[in-house]
Amino acid sequence: MRNKTILFVCMLLAASVILSGCSLVVKDPVKDAARVVLQVNDDQVTKADFLKQVSEEEEGMKSYYANMVQLYQLYYGYSMRMPTDEEIHTEAVTAVHDRLVKDFVLKQKAKELKLDTLTEEETASAKEEAQKSYDEMLQQIIDNGMLGETASEGDALKEEARKYAEEHNYGTLDSFVENALETAVENKVRNEAIKDVAVTDEEVKNQYDVNVADAKTKYAEDISAYGTAVNNGESVYYAPAGYRYVKQILLQFSQEDEDAIQAASSAVSTALTNVNNAQAAVTENETAQTAEGVTEEKLAELKAAREGLDQALTDAKAAYEEAKQQSQQVIDAAFANLQGELDEVEAKIAAGEDFDALMEQYNDDPGMKREPGKTNGYAVCKDFTPFEGAFVDAAMALANIGDVSEPVKSNSYGYYIIKYVADIPEGETGLEAFAETLRAELLSSKQDEAYNKAVEDWTKAAKITYHEDWLTD
Repeated sequence: MRNKTILFVCMLLAASVILSGCSLVVKDPVKDAARVVLQVNDDQVTKADFLKQVSEEEEGMKSYYANMVQLYQLYYGYSMRMPTDEEIHTEAVTAVHDRLVKDFVLKQKAKELKLDTLTEEETASAKEEAQKSYDEMLQQIIDNGMLGETASEGDALKEEARKYAEEHNYGTLDSFVENALETAVENKVRNEAIKDVAVTDEEVKNQYDVNVADAKTKYAEDISAYGTAVNNGESVYYAPAGYRYVKQILLQFSQEDEDAIQAASSAVSTALTNVNNAQAAVTENETAQTAEGVTEEKLAELKAAREGLDQALTDAKAAYEEAKQQSQQVIDAAFANLQGELDEVEAKIAAGEDFDALMEQYNDDPGMKREPGKTNGYAVCKDFTPFEGAFVDAAMALANIGDVSEPVKSNSYGYYIIKYVADIPEGETGLEAFAETLRAELLSSKQDEAYNKAVEDWTKAAKITYHEDWLTD
């Protein structure tokens, strides 16, 4: 009987353990924190250290995303979605794992290659770069308004930014220095990995040919894209037919006249809207009168209303015509205010004075005061869409290089005086113009690929043990 009782008690205890999920097992928090969750060859990271870094990563991410939400709202007028805590945690765990693995692999490779020691000059350079990056980070905190309203200035303001950066895990100067020193060592390893990378003349030529082909396709689809690229100072590999360079002197309306023109134009738009609304009301009345099943009573009501609707339309049309006349008067007055300056410029052009000198003296177009417009002029072609039609039409109407247009009226800006400077020949720009740039770009790309491949190979060769499940048990 006693044996049966003991057996029964044991069965109850066993069932209790199973049902309670083994709650009788008590985890030692010290030993749990000391468990190695990540090992890369001989380098190890404990659970406590890994989770500490994850926590710091999460804080940085939360602060970053919060600021991004604020900036999106400020600059774009809408909010980006804030990731959930779970999404941030998952992202942080992955980021910490990948960073630690790469750091260990590179540290071990640096030691293997005897590149893990920096010279005094290399150390000083790294610290200088760290200080510069740290100061820039503090300035961004200030410039982005992350400190909120503050009356602090100078060193006091910088101290507030320093505290903010530390509290939000953006880093301290010491951490920036530490990262800079590690980066300096990594760069030595990188330089070793890419030392044999080179770019051949054939590769440069092939890339040039690809860029030319891409440009031809792009400009065939949108010829204005070429002029836009040229006028923005971008590199172009091919010029489509029909382009020329022109320069201009813009005599621009005063701000007062521009404001008056804008107000008059708005009045015209409002008056036209009123005409359209009045016409729609008349049309609606006509349709209702001829509608199937309309009663005599309703028809009489519609006819009685028609007279008022017709009068409203007549009044709206009259107001529209008056608004247009007033707008034209404002525009004419604005042009009249430019007439004295226009007469001066035309007299000097007629006297043979240098057009570029007159541009420098009179021009109100900022594009003609900076490169590449200042030297080359604007690239334009027939139907060039980025510029006002009046300008483009006058520019393309000039028959010979060196010709100068009569003053061209622009109701938006003022007077254009345009000079035909040169033709842009159709065809490739030429490899020699891009060889050096292409070689540098290709070399940088190939070096990045070679280094990334080397790191990938070193990582594959490393013995890595990762217990991600231990992070949550």
